[in-house]
Amino acid sequence: MSHEIDESTGRAAIAYAGQTPWHGLGTQLLSTDAPEVQRRKAGLEWSALDGEVLFRRRANGNGEAELVVAQDRKAIYRDDTGELLSIMTKDYHQVQPGEIFALYQNIAKATGFTLETAGGLSGGKRIWALLKVSEGAEIIGHDQVKPYVLLATSYDGSMATTGAFTAVRVVCHNTISMVIPQFADGEVRDYTGGGRHNGKQVRVLHTTKWTDEVSKKVRMDLGIAADSFERFAIRAQALSGREMDRVAADAFVQKLLEPYWNPPKDVEKARVKNVRDTKGYRRIMALFQGEAKGSEMAGPTRWGMLNAVTEFVDHERGLTDSSRLDSAWFGTGAGLKERAFAILEGDFEVVKEAA
Repeated sequence: MSHEIDESTGRAAIAYAGQTPWHGLGTQLLSTDAPEVQRRKAGLEWSALDGEVLFRRRANGNGEAELVVAQDRKAIYRDDTGELLSIMTKDYHQVQPGEIFALYQNIAKATGFTLETAGGLSGGKRIWALLKVSEGAEIIGHDQVKPYVLLATSYDGSMATTGAFTAVRVVCHNTISMVIPQFADGEVRDYTGGGRHNGKQVRVLHTTKWTDEVSKKVRMDLGIAADSFERFAIRAQALSGREMDRVAADAFVQKLLEPYWNPPKDVEKARVKNVRDTKGYRRIMALFQGEAKGSEMAGPTRWGMLNAVTEFVDHERGLTDSSRLDSAWFGTGAGLKERAFAILEGDFEVVKEAA
């Protein structure tokens, strides 16, 4: 299977600061790079343009076909390669790579955030920029976590334009979903009809046209990320103080994976008869019991279990390095980590007869 990092121009569309990332792809960013150089290194020096959608039509299925313009559809394509990204409705408004970079630059000027990595996936159908918020905090001992803001958008309807707060555990580059503060009384942000804030991320739907005013409101909401990290660190430190034995770990992993497992129709003949027989269960348990990077720092705690799950998602789940990156940030992997955090912060039933 080919990987998800965009290589439509002949090179991997990903740029990074510091050491080569765990997926081993991309071009290194320098502290002296101007924004336009950063964008070029990330492979995002292109725009998503509109084109007409034509189809061949035959009257009553007979006679000579004629080319007809689909009035309610448009083709979205790249201006550099000419590659088609999607067919969308006329009211679909794409946010250009240049606008994502402009959003990053404005946030950086106001907050001091710096670009950590940026690039494209699936031929450019999704693009992102990851901004480092601060130098982070130690959760337990020397186990350090750094906060980031992820900016992303799509050109195929797969996701809204999104700003999300995440954290990276330095020892193994695990990305942990974080929660930016709720607005007063659970208010939902509405950016001219299309914005949403669900307590975890800021979203602008593609039915909303990206304007300077929308960009300004997004910047204001993401500006609270630095304060949010302090609250996240407190939550993480609370997890590090809650020990977890083998029985509790078994109960947690079963609860975590149950929605993702489809029981076979013929259980008696199946090799995988329950969640405990799955590869995911076995690997998460093994990582928790000492195979995870940094497990000696986290110990047998709920914080250690959270990092076992994130290491599995970021480094092992999926067929390729870049498909793991895609899932860890945007797909089912991100949802699995959010679910793990929520379960670990609460209480769950411990099955006494666990193996």
